[in-house]
Amino acid sequence: MDSNKLSRRNFNAAALGLMLGGAASTAKSSVILGANRPKTFVLVHGAWYGGWCWDKVARSMRSQGHVVTAPTCPGVGEQAHLLSKDISLSTFITSITNHIVYQSISDVILVGSGFGGVVISGVADRIPHLLNSLVYLDAMVLESGKSVFEAQPAAVTKKRLEQVATTGKGVAIPPPPAAQAGMDKETLSWLTARMTPHPVGTYQEKLMLNNPLGNGRPRIYIDCIASPFEPLVEVKKNLRQQAGWKWVELNAHHDPMITEPQMLSDYLVTV
Repeated sequence: MDSNKLSRRNFNAAALGLMLGGAASTAKSSVILGANRPKTFVLVHGAWYGGWCWDKVARSMRSQGHVVTAPTCPGVGEQAHLLSKDISLSTFITSITNHIVYQSISDVILVGSGFGGVVISGVADRIPHLLNSLVYLDAMVLESGKSVFEAQPAAVTKKRLEQVATTGKGVAIPPPPAAQAGMDKETLSWLTARMTPHPVGTYQEKLMLNNPLGNGRPRIYIDCIASPFEPLVEVKKNLRQQAGWKWVELNAHHDPMITEPQMLSDYLVTV
């Protein structure tokens, strides 16, 4: 065989091997980079709280390079001075929607804790094109046409309406005692000092959706199983029978952003 042809053939084979090896290396690097790419989170608080409740979780995720915001809705937290009888569920939904739109963020992983689950359902109905997925963190999930007061156990609703009339001045639901599972005295003291009355209109107004729940975005439910939270027992039971959910159990308490912040942040960054 001609030695020149042999050398040329060996060179071509070697070159092809280098090209394929380089392509494989590039593909592998792309996969690794894709897995670790920064994500964008908007964290929505529950009743009586504000964006402050997410501080430890947000700090942890930001340290890993992720974009995290935790807005506070009108009438609670640092917005408590805006409390009025005019604040409704629609007010909260509009507040979070505008936050996302005016911050010019997209591909958002929208996380709602507790009552915040109702809010993120409304946001997804309006701006699904800006959302990546919805994460319901031990959260209330409503059917369209229902209010929180209608979805909660009757005894819970009755008690809260009595509190609105007696100590909430007809405008707000007073904060419950902060004796929550998984919290030491220092944490309870810190929490009690920050909880604010919650606008009753957000519990009275029905959630009205123009599209199916989630509006086509993937839905994840994080079930905090360390201690049952009474208002959500039936909600979770019903949700487990529905299709379209990714169900995740977290060995944490109802407010893991406060009691188990590292456990929660470690999971959220994998979404």
